[in-house]
This record gives sequence, structure tokens and C-alpha cells, in this order.
Amino acid sequence: MELKKWIFDGEKSVSNKSKGKMTGKLIKLFLIILLTLSAVLFTLKFAIPDFNFHLPFIYTKNITATEIILKKINKISTLSTVEYIYKSVFPYDFIEKDTPWRKILSKRIKGDDLTETENENLWIFDLCQSIGINLEYDTYDFVVITSIVKAGFNLENTIGKNNIIIDGKNITLKIPGIIITKFTIEDTDSTRYSYPDLDVDPMNWKKITDYVERKTRIRVIEDGILKNAEERGKDFIRSILIESGWDNIIFVQ
Repeated sequence: MELKKWIFDGEKSVSNKSKGKMTGKLIKLFLIILLTLSAVLFTLKFAIPDFNFHLPFIYTKNITATEIILKKINKISTLSTVEYIYKSVFPYDFIEKDTPWRKILSKRIKGDDLTETENENLWIFDLCQSIGINLEYDTYDFVVITSIVKAGFNLENTIGKNNIIIDGKNITLKIPGIIITKFTIEDTDSTRYSYPDLDVDPMNWKKITDYVERKTRIRVIEDGILKNAEERGKDFIRSILIESGWDNIIFVQ
């Protein structure tokens, strides 16, 4: 009995050792396969822009190439791409040097028909009178106004998935229009700029700045601020996407 038991125990010990060796080999084989797969995925990650691969036993968030592009572009689109600074001398930047004031004033007194330019000149004349500037005579009184104008993408029309077409490593992108995103009249107070002979109260100051803003908006558009902002915006988006691995960026309206 004792001999049979010893023989049985010996066989069992040999069997356990064999199973242990087989398990060890399987673990090593699995590790080799896993390391090989990781190396392949690592290579694909750098060969293909925004490549994503999902193993069945690892949870990952599914982010498409389109979503990655949108994230980059919408972050850029919050920026103003151009800033202009204008210094205006009121009223002389907004009237002709040889404006015939007496003739225009006479026409108003007589009730004659006035042109649009003459009506605007009379509005300026009256406003200047209220702050102590008489345009009928040569005078050196004036007001300097600094306007800061920014232009960029119209954020009311955000870029969505329908605005992007991906073809291999090429992107066709429809971007929103360009607008003036911010217009600021620089605050002026007595510590920085004074009007020694002028009485510019808050009401008249608002009239002047509203008029200057309206005229300056027209001027900056004529000077090409929107076109300049659009070109810079496209260049910025193009550089970001090309850095991310895309070959060609096509913009459409």
C-alpha cells in the first residue's frame, strides 16, 4: 500500500511541474504578443494623424479626427486676428479743409434744400459750437480720440462637423465670416489729456465718440481690416493643422 501511494504521489508531482511549465510558457507568449502589438500601435500613432485603436479589454473614449480638428479650430476662433489703432482729430479729420461754412449756414437760414454732406457738416458745426469750437474762424482747438478696433471670426456661426470634409490627409474647411469683434474708444480723463479751452461734458463727449466710432468703422473696412483678419485667421488655422500632420487645408465660404 505504501509503495503504491508513493508512486501515485510521484506522478502527481511530475504532472504539476509540467502544468507549471506550460503556464509559464503561455504567459511569456502572451507578453511577447502584447509587446509586439504595442510596438505596432506606437508606430501607427506617429505614421497616421490622430490614429486611435481600441483594445477590447481597455476602456478608451472614442474621439474622431473631426472632433480633434474642431477642438483646435474653435479654440483659435475665440481670438481676434487683427487689431487696428486709430487716432482721430475731431472735427478736422471729418470735414473738408475748405468747407464753405457761411454759405451752408446761409442756406439753412433761408430754408434751402441741403445735401446729405451739408447736413452732416452742420451737425458737426453745431456740436463744435456747444464745446467751444467756432468753425467759421481759424482755430486750433480740437479733440484727439483713440479707437481700438479688433476683427476676427463671427462666433455666432461656430464651426461644426458639417463644415469639415476629410479626404485622406487633406481637409476642406468652411469657416464663418469675419466681423469687427470689438470696438473700443480709449477713455480720456484730465490726468492724461485736457481740453483747456473746451467744455466737453459727458453728453457731448458721447455724441463725439458715437460719431467717431461710426465713421471709423467705415474707414477700417475700407482699409481692409476684414480681409486682413480673414487671411491671418486662415494662416493660423493652416499652420496648426499642418503641425498636427495634415498635408493640405482648403478653405471654402
